[in-house]
Amino acid sequence: MLESMDMRGRCTVQLTDLDGHVVHRREQDNRIVKSGRRLVAELFGGVSSGTPPTQVSHVAVGTDGTAPSDDDGGLQAQRGEPNPITEVSYTDFDEPTRSSTDVVKRTRVSVTAVFDFDEANGSAPLREAGLLTAATGGVLYNRVVFEPVTKTNAFKLTVLWDIVF
Repeated sequence: MLESMDMRGRCTVQLTDLDGHVVHRREQDNRIVKSGRRLVAELFGGVSSGTPPTQVSHVAVGTDGTAPSDDDGGLQAQRGEPNPITEVSYTDFDEPTRSSTDVVKRTRVSVTAVFDFDEANGSAPLREAGLLTAATGGVLYNRVVFEPVTKTNAFKLTVLWDIVF
């Protein structure tokens, strides 16, 4: 059986009101950008010179709805500071292949960041999010664009990302 390393991600954006009720939930596939693929390669193989890469640690949100591209190096219109990832979990699973008898053993990493009631608020709706290796100056791993979500101080925003390796 031939295998390919098809990394892929899916982002869930969820708004919760002051009473703890989920009032909006949307899922969207993301684009793992060139710098993110390079990050994974360098974490795997190391670097011959320069600063070693670090793991993904933050989530940023922004207001630009331009489709992601491989050359994206950051969000197009970031709002506020990126927030740290607060939860990480790993799940191993079997994924069927096109052949009915073979499966590929995959690993899903799920990461979560929360923007509290007083964070990332504004009149322009949120339209984009990305995973970064630092709060400032970090490497962008992936970027997603989603339908507009209005974030005010009446809502907490939870961003959950599932990345499959």
